[in-house]
Amino acid sequence: MEAVAQALSFEKTCELEVRGKPATQWLAQTDVTLTRAAKPKQVDATGRRIAPQPGQPLPARLVVSRIYDEAGTLLAEWYLLSNVSPSVQMHTIALWYDWRWRIESYFKLLKGAGQQLESWQQESGRAVFNRLLIASQACALVWRLMRAQGEYAQRTRTFLVRLSGRQTKRKQPVTAPALLQGLYLLFAMCDTLQHYSPSELT
Repeated sequence: MEAVAQALSFEKTCELEVRGKPATQWLAQTDVTLTRAAKPKQVDATGRRIAPQPGQPLPARLVVSRIYDEAGTLLAEWYLLSNVSPSVQMHTIALWYDWRWRIESYFKLLKGAGQQLESWQQESGRAVFNRLLIASQACALVWRLMRAQGEYAQRTRTFLVRLSGRQTKRKQPVTAPALLQGLYLLFAMCDTLQHYSPSELT
């Protein structure tokens, strides 16, 4: 993929924002044929992984997306394989994948960081909807907090990350899962203090 991408001619398609900072997207595309044998995840009767299965060559379209910041530093590079009609423009394919990535990131937040979507035990559609609505509002609050400017926003982020107990990298001291986990614990603490007096907690 990398060798193919290096030979392509890229064109600037749009301006966007990455982690609150301006960036630009460059796209290129070409037709490719996939010939590598498929690698099934299934196992046989003995518990061993099924051997790679050769098949017919598969034609596809390769769309390469590169994101650069204002200084020209490469922030991200995607290799997108698609078999949609050639009438669909490459910037549309890139946009679809961007939306899909956002959706996957959203579900990843709901599955962890204090939300544990897959462990919910509500038995009615209405109950699931109500809890999903509240969890979604928390996610939206976290995303807004991540993009907020100013000293107060920075102090709030630092506090929630410390409250979450999660370890973060120096290059990325604040993450959405850490903020959501910290927010979950903060709300739980506030709810407890509202319903119990100090004397009842001793």
